[in-house]
Amino acid sequence: MTNLLETRDLNFSYRTGVPILKDVNVHVSEGSNVGLVGESGSGKSTLLRLLLGILSPTAGEILFEGSNLELSNKIQAKEFRSQVQVVFQDPYSSLDPRQRIDHLIAEPLISLRLSKQVSAEKRLQSAWVEEQVIGALESVGLSADLAKRYPDEFSGGQRQRIAIARAIVCKPRILLADEPVSALDVTTRVHIIELLRDLGEKNNLTIVTVSHDLAVVASLCNETIVLEKGVVVEQGLTSQVLGAPSHPYTKKLIESLPRLKG
Repeated sequence: MTNLLETRDLNFSYRTGVPILKDVNVHVSEGSNVGLVGESGSGKSTLLRLLLGILSPTAGEILFEGSNLELSNKIQAKEFRSQVQVVFQDPYSSLDPRQRIDHLIAEPLISLRLSKQVSAEKRLQSAWVEEQVIGALESVGLSADLAKRYPDEFSGGQRQRIAIARAIVCKPRILLADEPVSALDVTTRVHIIELLRDLGEKNNLTIVTVSHDLAVVASLCNETIVLEKGVVVEQGLTSQVLGAPSHPYTKKLIESLPRLKG
């Protein structure tokens, strides 16, 4: 399979000089579901932000479709932003409560200038944008008549569906998800995991998920990358990494899972 995202000897440090990531080499194949796991401070969220282009590496390379990612190049940056979208952990803080749902979902289409209209006002009102917004809502299991409402009228699970609709409205090839179900109740988590899995299968959408919950990764991801203190210690098929781990740190993570007695 083709590698959509890849890192080569990736290093990252903040101004303190303390290394957060050290010589990280990972690849994300087209159509795959990849999980990034590790304890707090392992560097998994930092790696996600580097893959998203929010941070720049201290050393090493990030490649998108085989080319070195240079977000200072406006043409490449626009293409990358339209191909890679993100869903954050907290659906309550990721949506502006002052904006209607249709405006929130349409925003990526407008900011990325994917609509054919001239002005932002016309783009927002165009039939094309409305069609894309409705399609995105329906693809996450929400009806079109909810588009005129505001975020505070929805439950946490519905808000996360709206956040996912906002991320997929521009039809990206890669979805980066930072702890996408950790703020939800158990039942809602199951539904959101099923939704992400279905979206991936139906749209050949590549999903990279950061999670501290190995059960989430086992349910959603076919590949897993394990980070310990900024170093990749194990990666491969989820069934192998979690089912027959070879590194002591991975074994420690699995053994730390709570188990019922009896």
